[in-house]
Amino acid sequence: MRRFLSLAFPIGALLIAIIVAGLYFYERPTVLRVAVAKGGESQKLLAALNQEFTRDHADVRFRLTPVADARAAAKAMEDRGVDLAVIRSDANQPPNAATALILEHQILVVMVPSGSNVTNIADLKGKRVASLSVDLANEGAGALLDAVEAQYALPPQTLPRKCLETADLAESLARKEVDAVLAFGRFDSPQMIQVVRTVSQEGPPSFLAIGDAAAMAKKNPGVEATSLLRGAFGGGPSIPAENVETIGVTLRLVADNDLANSVVGDLVRQTLAHRTAVASRNPVANAMETPDTDKGEALPTHPGAAAFIDNEEETFFERYSDAIYIGAMVASVLASLGATLISRVTVKGYEQFDHLLEQSLEILKSAREAEDLECLRLLELQIDEILTRTLASGRIPKLDGHQLAGLTLAVEQARLAIKDRRRIVMDAVGRA
Repeated sequence: MRRFLSLAFPIGALLIAIIVAGLYFYERPTVLRVAVAKGGESQKLLAALNQEFTRDHADVRFRLTPVADARAAAKAMEDRGVDLAVIRSDANQPPNAATALILEHQILVVMVPSGSNVTNIADLKGKRVASLSVDLANEGAGALLDAVEAQYALPPQTLPRKCLETADLAESLARKEVDAVLAFGRFDSPQMIQVVRTVSQEGPPSFLAIGDAAAMAKKNPGVEATSLLRGAFGGGPSIPAENVETIGVTLRLVADNDLANSVVGDLVRQTLAHRTAVASRNPVANAMETPDTDKGEALPTHPGAAAFIDNEEETFFERYSDAIYIGAMVASVLASLGATLISRVTVKGYEQFDHLLEQSLEILKSAREAEDLECLRLLELQIDEILTRTLASGRIPKLDGHQLAGLTLAVEQARLAIKDRRRIVMDAVGRA
């Protein structure tokens, strides 16, 4: 029994260790590295989301990796230095990533000051145009401006790539150094609203429509045709006075294609679940939305995100079927090993019992043939040794009633034989 316990304890400890390790790895959150442009709204948004994830002990967490801009984020993803990246849809898409979430829509707003004779995009040829980015981390609308110049046959750099600071715009307008203003970003951001107010100081500005927006979107993957809605910037009369066609891009959170579908699905679920809580401090969270899951999209959606959006996620058993199967096999092997060890201990114990019984019977036989008292004394010591070293040590398994009765009978008969033979030998010695 003692030997059985010495084997059962490490086997039990091993099983407990496996269970504890499994629970630890199952409960441990998945930490995803995210490349995001430094200092922008997206970095603040992801940091706020991660705070909520940590507070709620969510399954997925972020580890932010600030980079120079969205292009650098895309490069980090392509080099597999991160698991997620915040990129623009008009930038070169990493071939090893797909969209998990759309963080926001950014549009190109083209305005001219009140009283300007510029009435359409083609009139900007030879004009002084100021470009502004409403997000500190935004590298400007270079790709969009290239598309506009190509569509309307404008000379290169008619639409400047270098962005002017919002604080300098008022002075440039006051000195009549600017004929038109380009602003790129989220239409409802405080910075965009401030730019529009600055241009509106001398009266409501005119907004130039990009009438070929739909055609441009067809020719340029990642560019979308959209509209700046009437009254988007408030005012009385409404600014703008009517809907204005324009183009824009989406800011996307993309995930590595090698990232497990279940992890990406959990990420999308968590993010949308915490959107309202984060939006109370970061209104940009309200702009987050799920991507389109159509197969023909120019920018594909990650299968994990698509499964969540289309309500086609795997069940617990579907997701972990391999792990459950392997775990069952391991448990079966361990159980078989334990049973084998126990069986060996038990069989060995019964072998010891048989040997004990045979030894007792041999003592019985030897006692009846003993010729002197010293031989009988040694046989009696053997009986005592059997009882003290074997029965009391627990080296044999627990005996049933028949076995115990048989062993007891053999020992008692051996003792009686020794006693009887001792009397006979002593009588013989006395007569001699």
